[in-house]
Amino acid sequence: MKNREKELLFQLLRNSKLSDREIARKLKTSQSTITRTRHKLEHRFIQSYTIVPNLSKLNIRLIAFTFGSCPTPDPELMNRIRSFIQDVPNVVFAGHGEGLGKTGFIVSFHKDFSDYTEFVRKVRLQSKGFGGTIESFIVSTNKLIKTLDMAKAVETLVKEEQGNNWRKNNR
Repeated sequence: MKNREKELLFQLLRNSKLSDREIARKLKTSQSTITRTRHKLEHRFIQSYTIVPNLSKLNIRLIAFTFGSCPTPDPELMNRIRSFIQDVPNVVFAGHGEGLGKTGFIVSFHKDFSDYTEFVRKVRLQSKGFGGTIESFIVSTNKLIKTLDMAKAVETLVKEEQGNNWRKNNR
């Protein structure tokens, strides 16, 4: 990624509502350069533009981190679970992984505990024959210490990687 692309990405992470003209002024370049670079970033690195709402003010009371394990994954079962997860609108993040004796995870939002328990019931139903375990960690949205903010994390990690590459190339 070129420096101009990184600078623009960092600006968009901080505030994606900025116009190309405003960003061009901040980065001391032309609006057409920013527009062209934004299109490249959107094609290569940006999945979507989104807001981070205050969940508790929207009466979304719970965030559930659901973890599962499957001793011998059956491809047909995995496809059924994958399809189910894709179709559930309150699932915001899911994937395969390793840790805590688990091999997969789902992050979901829920209006209340009843909504959450219905979700878990459906996950268990879809996972029938799975042979593994399902466990959850539930967080009340009014107990959050820090909300989702990718700007600083991405900027720090990209700059850190850039520094590591610079050190490797200048030894």
